[in-house]
Amino acid sequence: KEMMTDVFSRIGKQYGYENVSADFVAFKQFKVQWQRSYNWIAFRISDYMLDAPENIMEDLAESIFAKIAGKQGLYSDGMRGWVLDEDFSIRKRPTFIRRGRYLSDNPQGEHKNLNDAIDRLVSKGLLKKDHNIKAVWNSDVRSDMAATYSVLMRTIMVTTALDEPDAPDDVIDYVIYHQYLRIQEGARTFGTEEEPSTRLDDTKFEGYREAERALDRLCLAL
Repeated sequence: KEMMTDVFSRIGKQYGYENVSADFVAFKQFKVQWQRSYNWIAFRISDYMLDAPENIMEDLAESIFAKIAGKQGLYSDGMRGWVLDEDFSIRKRPTFIRRGRYLSDNPQGEHKNLNDAIDRLVSKGLLKKDHNIKAVWNSDVRSDMAATYSVLMRTIMVTTALDEPDAPDDVIDYVIYHQYLRIQEGARTFGTEEEPSTRLDDTKFEGYREAERALDRLCLAL
């Protein structure tokens, strides 16, 4: 924390802030929050950055202060590379899953195994063998989403509404594949001005139309 405070204070002075504080917070998602007045500012920074080296913390501070000042404020290549690196997701993902109130780290549900779905996608050439993707069950069925995803954690959270004996494997496979494409696109545009494209290559999945119709019948959205 001391290094982070020193970095944010030093860079903050360049932007006219005389009183700068920064604390790590156990957010579920990676994010940064701040409150400010004329010459003071207080930051709450995701503790996923707890082990960031000084140069990466400098990059983060510079991009945030630039954004606050109305400048471009994009993440540097160094910052993007650090949080998008495979090692980052491997180290931080257990904490991310543990903080998810409805998430289970066990891919084996009551009836379906999400690792089986990933293996099928790999065998079809739709996921690389070294994909570093983890699929977990999400028991919060209040949402109509078939699955959600985290770009930085490379994690796909599949609703347990699909953990049923009669849920077709192809539907679960398609849901994971669709979210995988979103992760890939989100990683490509993370920290840039470019918006992630919504035109995903779902058509590479054989039977994608049938899978989408099945999701409609289940009242689940992608």
